Amino acid sequence: MQRSGGFPVFFLVLVVIGAFGALVFLNARPVPELRVIVPTEAQPTQAESSWQSILREGFGGESTPLPTVPLPTGAFVPPTLPPSSIELTPFAPQVADSSLVQPNFAATPTRAVASPTPLSTTIPLTVLPVTREARQFQPPPLVPPLSRDPLGRDHFWLRRPVDSNALNNRGLFYYAYGSDGPENQWRIHAGIDMPNPIGETVRAAGSGTIVYAAENFQSTYTYGKTVFIRHDFGYDGQPVFTLYAHLAAILVFEGQTIQAGDPIGLVGNTGRVSGPHVHFEVRVGEDTYGATFNPLLWMVPYVNTGVIAGRLSDRSGDLIMDADVTVRNYGTGLVTDTTTTYIYRGTAVDVNADPIWQENFVIGDVPVGRHEVVATINGERVSQVVTVVEGTTTFVELSLAAPPNGS
Repeated sequence: MQRSGGFPVFFLVLVVIGAFGALVFLNARPVPELRVIVPTEAQPTQAESSWQSILREGFGGESTPLPTVPLPTGAFVPPTLPPSSIELTPFAPQVADSSLVQPNFAATPTRAVASPTPLSTTIPLTVLPVTREARQFQPPPLVPPLSRDPLGRDHFWLRRPVDSNALNNRGLFYYAYGSDGPENQWRIHAGIDMPNPIGETVRAAGSGTIVYAAENFQSTYTYGKTVFIRHDFGYDGQPVFTLYAHLAAILVFEGQTIQAGDPIGLVGNTGRVSGPHVHFEVRVGEDTYGATFNPLLWMVPYVNTGVIAGRLSDRSGDLIMDADVTVRNYGTGLVTDTTTTYIYRGTAVDVNADPIWQENFVIGDVPVGRHEVVATINGERVSQVVTVVEGTTTFVELSLAAPPNGS
């Protein structure tokens, strides 16, 4: 039987039976025998190219041998530097020349005085004892250059020459600029003094160039070891100089360029002194003794403080010399500070009033707030209440009222 258009049925059956027989034949083939290889320990052979034969042939004999480091066998001993050929001498206080009298500096003061003695003067005074609380620390100074005055009159361009963590970085209250001491026994002061132990660091008040770094500044023994700086800024077209005297050691050399805050020396007692301190001067225009100005108007005050500058004059408007001026906190009544007015004697060593302020007294580092400035003129008390602003100068004019009808 056969279908039309297809394969015969018996032919399909033969194909199926053949395929089935092939599968049976393949599955009936025997499995090949597995071979197990057991490792055996081979005996090493002496190859002709082993490292022993290479060494026997002398390979590398002409090369540079590698360095070897001997192992330490003794106890460790730290290395020592060879002795220096420079002779070093320890610091020792230098005794001032006993043949010289009238020293320009008194012994280092302390403010913890039980019964303060009023400053000596030829003018009758109303005594106002210092009743302020003792300072427990020195506040940080403001950052120079600083000029907060709305009229541009201030020039606080210099930093303090001694750090705040030193014993003292403010001027002596009883030997102020332009004064001659509490008993009129010293020369007129052309700067301010900062008493500190010998060896305290002295720093440049501003950037500039060292123009002098030695003893006998301007041919005088008085200053001892001195550093003198010409700053790279000026005032009204004139150069500004600072001087640092009585140093124990000088750390800079002439011609050296320095920045504000660079160490330039160490506090000492060389020259005419009776105690270790740094004498600090500001000179404007020329490097002469008669060109000094009050450093308190150039050196930044402490944070949260300002400066009081003023004029004390009589009825005719003439400045009064060597008179006491007291600043008292208006709220608490405690005395903040005292100073004396400048002394002008018509000599070559005159001190100078500021070109703008034209003052004859300055009190620095006055806490902000209201204060009363008090003085006595010919036995009459005069005062004025002022407000101190941080980082600025407050000016006050103290004078007796002119008599009626000009009599």
